[in-house]
Amino acid sequence: MPPKKDVKNAKPSVQKVVQDKLASQASASGTPEQKRKEAEKAQREAEKKAAEAAKKEVAELFKPVQTQKVPFGVDPKSVLCVYFKNGNCEKGRKCKFSHDLSIERKSQKKNLYEDSRGEEGEDEKRKEETSDNWDEEKLRSVVMSKHGNPKTTTDKVCKFFIEAVENGKYGWFWQCPNGGNDCKYKHSLPPGFVLKTKEQRAAEKALMDKSPLATLTLEDFLEARRHELTGALTPVTEETFRKWKSERISKKEAEEEARRAKEATGRALFEKGDWRNDSEDEESSGEEDGAFDLNALRKETQALEGDDDNETPLKSYGST
Repeated sequence: MPPKKDVKNAKPSVQKVVQDKLASQASASGTPEQKRKEAEKAQREAEKKAAEAAKKEVAELFKPVQTQKVPFGVDPKSVLCVYFKNGNCEKGRKCKFSHDLSIERKSQKKNLYEDSRGEEGEDEKRKEETSDNWDEEKLRSVVMSKHGNPKTTTDKVCKFFIEAVENGKYGWFWQCPNGGNDCKYKHSLPPGFVLKTKEQRAAEKALMDKSPLATLTLEDFLEARRHELTGALTPVTEETFRKWKSERISKKEAEEEARRAKEATGRALFEKGDWRNDSEDEESSGEEDGAFDLNALRKETQALEGDDDNETPLKSYGST
């Protein structure tokens, strides 16, 4: 008889091994042990992220601060001290920068298109004031300010204001060199004005430097414009220029004579008073030509009446 197979020492088949592993994994995935391991892993990742964030915060807090600078013309007290902001300013009251944490909120940009001189805080005061508390001088000043300002004003914009805006020096603490708030020119940009940045101004300057107009002379300009002329033209010489000048002077004299003749109206002559001098001249010339002769008048009268006797005495009617 053939020997019997040893069932205990027989190796399991490959298919059986795979099935056993899949069954064990499926049964272990939902066990409390596996859930505990996943929770510990998530906790370790969260702690790692928190540690990295703390390191970044400490590095940001203790990193070296550069020397604080402000543009020329800006009050340092209008800028918050970066050392005080980080909590490590050692100068205290001697620090030239502001230690007010609300200065950044207060230092908002002014409106460049409105002239707000003298308007800060005036609205609230005007609301509280009434004419009951005013004297005569105050009342007159208010009436004058509402219906007419004696100070001469203009629509021109202050050149110092424009320079401060273009150079970036304009702000709440900027003072006009032309009398401060008493400057008669406007401190507001006209409507439609576009403020150019430093980059735009630098680009325009570079473009103008490269432009041929920067090196164009007057002779070249006149020569270029002369070539643009068309038609039958007369070249300018000394003779033609002298002729043109004499004709121009004659034309001006004729125009001036015509203007004077046109203005010589009766009213103009009367207001001018020349007619008195003319009449006096005529009378004086008449007297110089011949004085009034009474005998000649009597002879002419007798000749008209037909009386040839020149010695006829005049009738005397006497007096009553």
